[in-house]
Amino acid sequence: MISVTLAAILAVLAIPTAATATTTNGPSLRVVGGVEVDQAKTATPWFAMLDIRFHNGWGACGASVIGSRWLLTAAHCVKDTKDSARVASSGAYINPANSSNPGRRIKFSKIYVHPKFSLRTLKNDMALIKTRTKMTTPKIHFVAAGHSPLRGTPVEVFGFGSTRQGNHTLTDTLRTATLVDLAGTSGRCGAYGSDYNKTAMLCAGVVDGTKDACQGDSGGPLTTIAAEPVQVGIVSWGSRCGSALNPGVYTRVSTYAKIITKVTKIKPVQ
Repeated sequence: MISVTLAAILAVLAIPTAATATTTNGPSLRVVGGVEVDQAKTATPWFAMLDIRFHNGWGACGASVIGSRWLLTAAHCVKDTKDSARVASSGAYINPANSSNPGRRIKFSKIYVHPKFSLRTLKNDMALIKTRTKMTTPKIHFVAAGHSPLRGTPVEVFGFGSTRQGNHTLTDTLRTATLVDLAGTSGRCGAYGSDYNKTAMLCAGVVDGTKDACQGDSGGPLTTIAAEPVQVGIVSWGSRCGSALNPGVYTRVSTYAKIITKVTKIKPVQ
C-alpha cells in the first residue's frame, strides 16, 4: 500500500507543466540551482521537449533522442490513471533553441509504456516514443544492463522545467545541473525509505540539496559527464525541489536496457 509520504511526493512532482492550461494528467520538469546550457561548449542535439496532449489537457516533459525514430522518456509523462497521451495530437521538439519558440514539431506514430509501470509507486517509469518521420540529429547512447554508475559518480541533468519549488512555468532556455550519484546500486536515497526501489530507481543530487530537477523536467535525461555522454537515468520523481533530505529520483536506465533494445532494436553502450 502506498505510503502517505509517497502520495505527497507524487502530488508535488508527477504533475505536468502547462503554460496556458491546467491539467492533472502527466508530469513536468525543471532544473534547480543549475545554469543555462552554453550551446557553444555543451552540445545537446539529443535533447527533446515533449508536447503531450491528453483528452482533458496537456503537459510538457523532457526526453532524449536514442535513435533516428525513437525517444526515451518517463512513463508518467504519457500515462495517467484515467488518461493516456493522444498519439495523433502529441509531438516533440528536437534540440529546441528555447521553450517559447522551439522550432519544428515532430509527430508521434506510437507510444510504448513499460507494461509493469505503476503510477502509484512510479516503479518502471519508462516509456518509448516512435516518431512518424526520421530525426537527423545525433542521438545519445544509453547505458547497458549491469553498468549503472557507482556511488559518487558525477552526473548531469537537463531540462526546461521550473527553477524553484511550486513554480509550474517552464524556463525559456535549457538548463543543466551537475549532480552526483548518492546511493550507487545498493544504498538508500535520502529520507524516502522503502519508497525508493534501488533496482528500478537511481538517486542523484548534492549533499546540501541546492541542485536538483523540478516540475517540468520529468522524462528528461540524466547523463554521465564526458565528451560523449551516456544516459544513465530518466527524471522521475522527488519530494519538493532542492531538498537536502529528498534528492531527485531517476529511472535506472541500465535496468531497462534490454527491453529498450527489444522494442527499438537499438543497442546500448557497454
